[in-house]
Amino acid sequence: MTQTTIPAEAADWARIHVGRHAAWALPADLSGTQSWRMSSPQGLIDVRVTRTDEDFGREVYAHRNAICRLGPSHGPRLLASEPRLRSLLTVQPRAWRVENAALQFLPRVHEDAGQLLRVLHASVSRVREAKPRATRSTVCYARRVQGMADQIAAVALPEQAQALRRSAALVLGHARELPPAFCHGTFGPATWEWQSQSQTLSFTGFGRSQIMAAVVDLARPALLWAMQPHLRDWFFKGYGRTLSEHELLILGPLSVLACGEDLLHAIHRRDKESISAAAAALSQAMDQNGITLDSDSTAPVDGQERWW
Repeated sequence: MTQTTIPAEAADWARIHVGRHAAWALPADLSGTQSWRMSSPQGLIDVRVTRTDEDFGREVYAHRNAICRLGPSHGPRLLASEPRLRSLLTVQPRAWRVENAALQFLPRVHEDAGQLLRVLHASVSRVREAKPRATRSTVCYARRVQGMADQIAAVALPEQAQALRRSAALVLGHARELPPAFCHGTFGPATWEWQSQSQTLSFTGFGRSQIMAAVVDLARPALLWAMQPHLRDWFFKGYGRTLSEHELLILGPLSVLACGEDLLHAIHRRDKESISAAAAALSQAMDQNGITLDSDSTAPVDGQERWW
C-alpha cells in the first residue's frame, strides 16, 4: 500500500536540497518504489524511496548513464541521491499524461517517442559487456513474471496463467539472440507525457530502467499498434530501425508478460479499475498473439503474422 507521508529522514534530506514544499503521494510503481511529488519553481520534484539497495543502485546508474542523455525537457533529471536512505530526488518536466488524453493517438507523439527511445537505447553502446548483461536481465525478467503465474491463477482465468508460462518459456528460448539496449523498463503511453506549450514529449517512470533486450520496451505499445498500425509506422520512423526476426517472434509473448505483470501490480494496489483494465489488456494480448492452449501447443500460434 502507498505510504501517505515521506519517511522523516528522507523528508529532512530532501528539504536540504530543495527546501520545504507540500508533497503528495504517488502510486508505487512496478519496482515497488514509493514516490512523493512536490511543485516548485524549478519543476515537479519527486522524492523516491526504492524498495531495495539493488533497485536504488540500478536507478541511479540508469540516470547517470542513460536517462541523462534525453535532456531535461524529455525526461527526469537526477538532483541528488542518498544510498543510506535508498532515496533519490528528481525533477520531471510539467506535462500532461499521454495515456489519459487523445494524445496517444497522434502520429507526432509516436514518432517523437521512437526518436527518444532510440537515444535511450543507443546509450548502451557506452557500456562494456552490454550483450551478456542484457541477456541476464531479460532472462531474470521472464523468470520473474513466469513465477507470478501462480499468483495470477488465483485471481484470473487458469488459461491466462498458462499463457504467462508459455510466453515466458518462448522468451527464455530466444533471449541470447536479442539486441541489447538501455531500456526504459515499462515503456508505453502510460509513461509518456506531453508539454503542450513547447510541443515536447517527455518520459517518466524509470523505476525499472536497465540494460535488457531492446524489444522489451515495445511490449506495451504493441497492444495499441495492433489496433492502430499507422501509429506503429510513425514510431518506427522515429526509432530508425526495423525489428530482427527474433524480436518479431517474441514481441507478442513479451506483451503477454507485460500485461500479466501489470495485472498483478494492480491487484497488489487493490485498484479495481486498474485490475479490470489490466485483465482486459491481458486477454487482448492473448487474442492478438493467437495463443492457443491445447496440450500439444508449446508456443503462440502465428504470432508474427498477427502482430505485424
